[in-house]
Amino acid sequence: MKEVKGSITMNPNPFITIDFDGTVTDLDITDAIIKEFAKPGWEEAERLWEEGGIGSRECLAMQMSLIDAPIERLLEYIRDFAIDESFIGFIGFLKEFHIPFGIISDGFQVVIESILADAGLYDIPVYANRLVAGDGGLKTLFPYANKSCSSGMCKCKTAGGLSNGLPIIHIGDGRSDFCLAEKAAYVFSKRRLTDYCRTKGISHSAFNNFKVIERSMKMLLKHTLIPERSHIYQIEKEPRIWNLVS
Repeated sequence: MKEVKGSITMNPNPFITIDFDGTVTDLDITDAIIKEFAKPGWEEAERLWEEGGIGSRECLAMQMSLIDAPIERLLEYIRDFAIDESFIGFIGFLKEFHIPFGIISDGFQVVIESILADAGLYDIPVYANRLVAGDGGLKTLFPYANKSCSSGMCKCKTAGGLSNGLPIIHIGDGRSDFCLAEKAAYVFSKRRLTDYCRTKGISHSAFNNFKVIERSMKMLLKHTLIPERSHIYQIEKEPRIWNLVS
């Protein structure tokens, strides 16, 4: 599958940012939890978010407060959900080549870490929202929020801080990835993020599983690419043609 191509710096290795819901998993786990456990009223918050009336931080806080089930019950429920099997091999590849990475998600850390643990992945760096028990419902905490961003997780600020100046390659699937996709050196995309990248002319490749990304990353490691950029978020306005996906 051929998409808009571009060129990125690989000197030094990039920092890989990975969305979780709908990217590592096929379904949005947060949405599934809300639909299963939230009391009536969550639909109104969802509508306001879809229409742009509120950000995901306010939406998630409203929706999760409508859940009175204990966190342990939620974790029991999500055991029926699994990750993309090719993700395990992809993580092994990143570690083998010492490529730094992290899961940066607008979902909830306790949920993500539980699903990863069920897959035998215990040492994955996860940056996400927090979920704790509250009076009459669950309480949300947003340690990676930004006053200038309405999302629960400000992916741009978080990725910029974690990357330590390395060029960023982002892997994602949806709306929470739009801002970071515009600033990353390159994007691997699914679903709504693919449509967004096409509309905005963002250099990207669509993918169905992580084997595709691993193959492309191995091509990067083998080839000499352009000189190092002066800024991690700089993107060529007229990207060169680069066949990432064979």
